[in-house]
Amino acid sequence: MANGEWLYGLLDDWQRLPGWSGRRPCTDQDCEAVLAQAAQAVTEHLGHGPERTVLSSAAIVTGTALTHRVWRTPSHALILGPASDNGPYGYLTHLQLSYTPLACGPDLPSADDEDGLSEWISSHVDW
Repeated sequence: MANGEWLYGLLDDWQRLPGWSGRRPCTDQDCEAVLAQAAQAVTEHLGHGPERTVLSSAAIVTGTALTHRVWRTPSHALILGPASDNGPYGYLTHLQLSYTPLACGPDLPSADDEDGLSEWISSHVDW
């Protein structure tokens, strides 16, 4: 990030907080590796793999297309993937595990309904 010197101090501060980490520079492959590690941890905890795996699109999050994985429990949706950068900079890649009550939409769209799945994911991950 050539023009990001003003942001590096903030990033360093965030990385010292529990649950935050960062890497500079970071490639798409680095992000996918982190997502794969997190997916393995969620799978081990729940005892089953994700119900859906889909490449993110601009309808879900701007930036690099990365993998979203969706698990459901009887009461909640767990979605792992990239998240929107709601800050003033707009170009950071956030990787997020969302845990949302299924009340906002329990049924997953059919596997061939990519637009419907994008909308379903968006309704469950907005922070």
